[in-house]
Amino acid sequence: MFLKINTFMHLTRNYLKEDYSSDAILVLEAASTHHLVKVLRKKEGHEIEIFDGKGHSCVAKIVSINSGKTTVQIIGKKSFSPKEGISIFLGQALIKPDALGFSIQKATELGVDSISPLLTDRSVAKIKKESFQKKKEKWLSISQGACEQCGQNWLPEINNPSLLRDWSSSIEAEKKIVLYPGASKKISEIRFTNSVALAIGPEGDFTSEEIEDLVKEGFTPVSMGTRILRAETAAISALSTIRTLAGDF
Repeated sequence: MFLKINTFMHLTRNYLKEDYSSDAILVLEAASTHHLVKVLRKKEGHEIEIFDGKGHSCVAKIVSINSGKTTVQIIGKKSFSPKEGISIFLGQALIKPDALGFSIQKATELGVDSISPLLTDRSVAKIKKESFQKKKEKWLSISQGACEQCGQNWLPEINNPSLLRDWSSSIEAEKKIVLYPGASKKISEIRFTNSVALAIGPEGDFTSEEIEDLVKEGFTPVSMGTRILRAETAAISALSTIRTLAGDF
């Protein structure tokens, strides 16, 4: 669903996974400390915003910076930002790492509910199963940074890479669409209301056999016009289009 922007946009934002209560004393992760102290030049007494990725946020004050650790105290009332608008479940075929990271970043900013990297016939990028967790941590870090920057308090669920057929047969949504240059129907012809599953192919796109399998699972092939878009560009364009057609923008 689309997300409300929080009311503390003037404060530096920091994601904190653990739960917290009023007046709690919390120690931030080393990566957060480096960014706050070395990059943003934050000092003791400065206020920041803490959010948990599940809709909650509050104001905290830096009380100490010692040995690479930043300790903060919750000083504000915890607020909640509800999700609004259409729910979007993105299935993005594995593409080159930088391009996939960019797609995850922008999909997070555009408020998707989940991101599922897909193993497809034409995927150039290959990931060994034993590397899934390391890759997922990287993607989560990108998503967290995007949330910190854009003011959203909800993190999308980022799944392990899965086979296209496994994702397409298990995903549940009111509408299911797949971007495909050969489609006779444009994305603007689809009516979006409550939820949508969006499948985006790799460099070279989905094979005709994969499109046939997706159609069997209830996906409608749609085009974005005559331009051939890079996979990461297609993701931004399609997500923005869906938001607009659903009345979120």
